[in-house]
Amino acid sequence: MGTNLLKTRTLYKKCIFVFTVLFLICLSYKSVYCEDAFLVKCMKIAESRDPKLMAAHEQVQLSRSRTIRAARSLFPQVMIQHTNSKGKTAMASDISGYEYIGESYGVKAAQALYEGYRTRGSYEYESMMVTASKYNYTKTREELFSKIKLAYYEYLTLKREAQTLGKAHEIVVGLFDKVKKEYKARAISQLDLLEAENFKDRITDMYEAAKINYDFSIKKLVSLVGIIDIKDVNVQPLDMLSDNVPEISFTLDSLMGLVLTNNLDVQTAKIQTEMAEMKIKINRSKVIPKFYIEGFYGRSGEAFTTAPLDLTTSWNVVGKLSWGLWGNSLEASYTQDKTDPKTIIDASKRIDTQTQDIKFSLLDDLEYFVESKESDVSFNQTNADYVETLKTKRLDTEKAYNDYLNSLNNARTLKKEIALRERKLALMKKRNALYEVQTVSLMEEAWKYAEAIASYAKATYQNYASVTEMEKLTLTPLR
Repeated sequence: MGTNLLKTRTLYKKCIFVFTVLFLICLSYKSVYCEDAFLVKCMKIAESRDPKLMAAHEQVQLSRSRTIRAARSLFPQVMIQHTNSKGKTAMASDISGYEYIGESYGVKAAQALYEGYRTRGSYEYESMMVTASKYNYTKTREELFSKIKLAYYEYLTLKREAQTLGKAHEIVVGLFDKVKKEYKARAISQLDLLEAENFKDRITDMYEAAKINYDFSIKKLVSLVGIIDIKDVNVQPLDMLSDNVPEISFTLDSLMGLVLTNNLDVQTAKIQTEMAEMKIKINRSKVIPKFYIEGFYGRSGEAFTTAPLDLTTSWNVVGKLSWGLWGNSLEASYTQDKTDPKTIIDASKRIDTQTQDIKFSLLDDLEYFVESKESDVSFNQTNADYVETLKTKRLDTEKAYNDYLNSLNNARTLKKEIALRERKLALMKKRNALYEVQTVSLMEEAWKYAEAIASYAKATYQNYASVTEMEKLTLTPLR
């Protein structure tokens, strides 16, 4: 009976060791990550389908249209004008009056000669808006790519975990069935049965959780890419992340410099500060005199219906002055009208006229003070936002860099621990064969070995995630 019990326990220990080796081999399988065609295809599909990215692209187009509209103000406004009129006139000799017709056509133009900084400032402001919208588009795209990368790395990790635990679950269930038969044959004790059952339950729980997490990672990746099924990518994904964690050649100081020059949030905050400063310049230009000129050149005339209509050359020039005087406003204009004399209906019709008009309005532009205050407050706010954004992004970069260093060091330490536990496990196996080490201790050491490899896989994922975060913050490929 003792010999049978010893053989049963030896067989049981061998099965457990085989399971451990299989489990570790699956986890420690190496795959070299280079230019992943699956990941590239996912990002291309997402870029063409993401509604938020499409909206950001439309904002770029809209801002360009507004820039064209602002640039139009720098050129003269030209209008072709044509007027027809028909009516009756009362004469002193005939109360019933006479019918007459009139016609006028020509070209009318208006041009601002000097507006301070208003028109040019408006154009530069809209040009800055184009830059800001491009930053927003790039930021939206990079955030989408970053999410897809992290989801893909998580998918690969959980995929391998589910596959490995699935194989482990099959082995453990088979071993547990064997243990139950041995217990019925009274080859092992009840304590051995309980330990085996506990081990099976733990593996089962881990396997079920791994399947749930793996299924959810697929849904997450599919949702981000914008497809129905992962097979729609039509490219085979990798089996797992590489466990060879390479270093990056960038130091923390160089990354901080890249944040200042490349980070999209920082650049957006900076351009918003410049836009707020431009608003101040535009508002201050309201107190600078503005000069405009308008003119018309064409032909016009009137005649009774009983006589032929002869059109005469007609033109006019209008010069205007507009001046905002700190809440008040001054407007002045000078008009010169000229019409070649011809036969006309009304003898009092003017053929040469000069007109001066001056208006001074008191406190009709109080909005100037409000806009001036708003532009100052907006500049101070955007400047504070820029400083705060720069601080935040630098802290985020330093945190991601620290996570990278910690995960890199952790991976190296765990790699040494794996080698150590592998040697210790081999030694304990030999001592167990000589009955110097209990089977429970061997199982415990095997589980610690498996935990070390699982921890190493998590450290590898954390390293990829931290590098992805730094690439998003610096907009620079780091490795």
